This record gives sequence, C-alpha cells and structure tokens, in this order.
Amino acid sequence: MVKRRMPVAIGMVAMTLVCCLWGPIPRLTFLLCCGLAATWETWHILSGRHWAYGAVLLLFVAACGLLSFLGSQPLWFVAAFLAALHLILAIGALIYREGQGQEALRALTALAYPGSLFGALLFISQLDHWLWPFAVGQLTAWICDSAALIVGKKWGKHHLPTSVSPHKTMEGCVAGAAAALPTGLLCWALFRSACPLSLWAWMLLCLICSSWGQLGDLAASLVKRAVGAKDFSNLLGPHGGVMDKFDSMVFSIPLAYFCLRIMGVM
Repeated sequence: MVKRRMPVAIGMVAMTLVCCLWGPIPRLTFLLCCGLAATWETWHILSGRHWAYGAVLLLFVAACGLLSFLGSQPLWFVAAFLAALHLILAIGALIYREGQGQEALRALTALAYPGSLFGALLFISQLDHWLWPFAVGQLTAWICDSAALIVGKKWGKHHLPTSVSPHKTMEGCVAGAAAALPTGLLCWALFRSACPLSLWAWMLLCLICSSWGQLGDLAASLVKRAVGAKDFSNLLGPHGGVMDKFDSMVFSIPLAYFCLRIMGVM
C-alpha cells in the first residue's frame, strides 16, 4: 500500500508546488479545480438526489474563484455564501414533499464544508502575502500527516477517545504536532528577511496550525463515517478523493491567515 501511495503523493505535492508558485492565475485555477472537485465529492457521498443543490454548490465555489480573481473584498465572499444559502433553502421549499427534505440539510452541510472553506482558500491565494499562510498551512498539514502516520503505525498503542477515526492514536497525534516545530524553524529561515515574526512565534504558529489541521482531519472523518464512506471518492486512487488530501489544509491555512492578521503581519 505504501509503495502504491508514494508515487501518487510525490506527484501531488510536486503539482501543488508548481501551480502555487507559478503565479496567481495558475494558483487560483488549481485551487478552483480542487475546490469544485472536493465540493462535488462531498455532495455525492452525502447522497444528494436533486441536481439543483449540486449546481448551487458548484456555482458558489466558482463565484468565489471569480471574485478572488477580481480582487474583491471578503465582504463579497460573505454575500456569495448568503446568496447560496438562500437559494438552497428556496429550492428545498419548492421541491419539498411529505417525508422528504433531507437533501436541503445535506446541501447546507456541503456548502459549509467544504464549499466555504475552499472559498476562503481562493481569496487568501490572491493576497499579496499569500505565501505565508499557505506555507504554514500546507507544510504543517503534509509533515503532520506523514509523522502521525509513521509513528502511529510503528509505535501507536493508545487510540483516540473517539470512534470517528479508529486507527488514529495518541502517539501519532503527538508526533504530528511535534513535527510542526521543525516546520516553524524552516518557515522562519525562509521568511525571516520579509516577515517580522520571531523564531518562537513561527514555531508556535506552526504548532497551533498543526493541531488545528488534525481536527480538520477528524472533521472529514466525521462526515465520511456519518454516511458510511471510507473516502470521499476514488479520484486519486489509493489516496481517495481530492477532499481526502485537503481536509487538513482547509482548516490550517485559514487559521494561519487569521493568526498572521492578529499578529499584524498580513
């Protein structure tokens, strides 16, 4: 399994880095495609039955991409979210039949997760200092997941007190969080000439984002376990779907952005 997953993982990391560093348009295009795929995957496993809900969700993510490209303020993101919310509820009211109506609740779930989360990524990706939150969020997600997987498989004995993700262990989670510390050192070495944060601030930021990213992984597991699915899709073969690879980053990158804003960097 590891041998089959490794080439796919390396290819995905390489493609992500190339698209993100290539320029704002390739970066936005890549994230938009990932957002559309992840939103559709989530809607699909939630057993959506009416095409109108899926159309609204995909249009919302596409609108976020367009607004990001036009340089719109975050207020437009809120407006797009509310418009999609109104449309979903209106569609639910129009097509409702006795004993039905669960589709609207599923659509609202997909709108909040992962629609709005990817919408936030699209806006952040077009900021002047987009690299800082993306570096912190992506590096912590990648390194944390790898460290948690390796340590959890080899030395994990104490499982998390939740049945949402039965294979995760306390040892793996601690190792994943600890791996964020050298990530903070790496970020400080890369950005210290352009960012006023100290070494300890970078390491603390990476530790916080790493822990929050693990909660994002558990949140994704919650959605999948609720519907009895192992992965969001098989689009990426042994890695599952697009959302399976972004479940940590859609939590860690927005948090990194807000933390950097609070610190006065962004």
